[in-house]
Amino acid sequence: MITPNRTVPGRLPVILLLVIFSIPSAAARTYLDVGLGQVSGDFGTGITSTLNAVKVEYGYFGSEYFFNAATSYLELDTDGLEQQTGMGDVLLEAGYIYRSRDNELRLLPSLSVKLPTADEDKNLGSGETDVGLFLDLHQNCGGIVCTAGAGYIIVGEPAGAYLNNIVQLSIGGFKAFQKAGLSAYLEYNSAMLDGRNDPMKLGVDWFYLFSLKTGIYINSIAGLNSAAPDYGIRSGVIIWF
Repeated sequence: MITPNRTVPGRLPVILLLVIFSIPSAAARTYLDVGLGQVSGDFGTGITSTLNAVKVEYGYFGSEYFFNAATSYLELDTDGLEQQTGMGDVLLEAGYIYRSRDNELRLLPSLSVKLPTADEDKNLGSGETDVGLFLDLHQNCGGIVCTAGAGYIIVGEPAGAYLNNIVQLSIGGFKAFQKAGLSAYLEYNSAMLDGRNDPMKLGVDWFYLFSLKTGIYINSIAGLNSAAPDYGIRSGVIIWF
């Protein structure tokens, strides 16, 4: 399935790109994002799983459009089971950037498609295609950027499984400094399985820019109920060309 936020964990790369995009000399550029991450929890099942990932994303960010493609190498440790490793799914995303004349408001509608390239027999993926529709809003609010998002993910159902589509809602804020930025957000996702709690989590993201060509970031999440991950963390480097 498509994981919430489209990147696990956090959505910082898009926010980081928006900050860079506000600098004219950085407009319309391709980028490479390489990161390491870990997410862990029992997700309400009583069986803890820990997923480690090396993710690579390549994309383009222009004045009106953006698109990217990402994949990962996964290592899955589940209590009582043999460790599984292999390539993850491929995630494709494309979107449009609307900016108000005073650049105080940005709207980003986007489409994401998850291609089922991960091995479902190893439980590294569902073996089905998912499609997500998203709308993100960024509004300048006197020194900070207020953020809100909504999404609807059409979840592919493996044989014998009955999964609900996912509704995603988020709200947060972002503060930019001279070469760094900090954001926090609260995210809700409806449950894929009947009878399960709806996952809720809190995320905090940080980045630092070495130059207009290089930046580093750290994403972190904490689950707010048993259906969400206990924790997640990801760090990486973004290089613009």
